[in-house]
Amino acid sequence: MIRAGDDAAINQLFERHRNAVRRMIDLRMDPVLKRRVDASDIVQEVLIEANRRLQIYLENPAMPFHLWIRQMAKDRLIDAHRRHRTTARRSIDREQSLSAPVSG
Repeated sequence: MIRAGDDAAINQLFERHRNAVRRMIDLRMDPVLKRRVDASDIVQEVLIEANRRLQIYLENPAMPFHLWIRQMAKDRLIDAHRRHRTTARRSIDREQSLSAPVSG
């Protein structure tokens, strides 16, 4: 059914893996990044990309599906860290908590 492009079956497959992807992202996401990016946004990006690349995966499944989607989530998380740590306008590495004492 999934190989035939059955939307209901594909949606069910992604729903089955959504929570595991969310947990992995929550565990690996830098606390500073969490203040700027919601983990749900990264999960959504992963599922959209997985949906776009599903037929290619099905033609040559080099690894189990759960590992494939986890790898995609890991890559998206790395991209998010890079994107937000190297933002020219305002680096998250320079942010300070409002409750942190100011030295000077």
